[in-house]
Amino acid sequence: MTTTDTTHAATGRAVEDFRERGFVHVPDLLTADEVARFRAAAEAALAARSRTDEEFGTRIVATTDAWEHHPALRELALHPRVGALAERLAGMPLRVWGGEVLRKDPGHSAPTGWHDDLTFALLDSRLIFNAWIALVDVPAERGCLTFLPGSHRRGGPHRVELAEHAADPDNYLFSHWPELRWSPRVTVPLRAGDATFHQGRTAHYAGANTSDEARLSFLVTFTDADATYRPLPGRDPLDLRPGQPLPEARYPRTPRNGNP
Repeated sequence: MTTTDTTHAATGRAVEDFRERGFVHVPDLLTADEVARFRAAAEAALAARSRTDEEFGTRIVATTDAWEHHPALRELALHPRVGALAERLAGMPLRVWGGEVLRKDPGHSAPTGWHDDLTFALLDSRLIFNAWIALVDVPAERGCLTFLPGSHRRGGPHRVELAEHAADPDNYLFSHWPELRWSPRVTVPLRAGDATFHQGRTAHYAGANTSDEARLSFLVTFTDADATYRPLPGRDPLDLRPGQPLPEARYPRTPRNGNP
């Protein structure tokens, strides 16, 4: 089998995992040189403009719009290799919806509770999903992600109202779908440069950072190219009308000249 054959076979397995299990682990998505450069850019972005996100009581420091203000991080959000793989996984044209730096500091951070990302999405779309790219090694004790395989294929409602999460952030998924409490759980430690791609309805969790180093990652959010804006009650941060298609200038289509 040639290297090309091996690459295509590996990509085929990734597509199957992503669609059937709702997530996939992709080793070595970035090279070591890319990791070093993007890690430095992420650290600079955090130093320049950051906020403490208490939404899950997790002490996560985040820059939610880093890709719009830092050229190197925009390059990562629009990386041809990342975008090409994302389109292979999704099987449809995509655009980039967000690019966010996340840091979970050691010692005092709490777990990020069970949730799905669709609950918070300001979109109507056929598909929304995230690439969670490790910029440092993320073993279990540093707060890597744990997933419930197949949870994206659970029954209705398709999405939970944001108010239900606010009322019971640790249990809102289990209140609607009690069977998820008994689902097998898969924890995915990552080396720097690895990534996980997970669908918006896939239930997941991240542990506390009990190590002695910060957890640093970059989150790229993809949505189908025809997605429209959907503000949520109390959350309408964009100068867009409900139902308006996403403007190309701000939310570009994914590049198509990557390897996968």
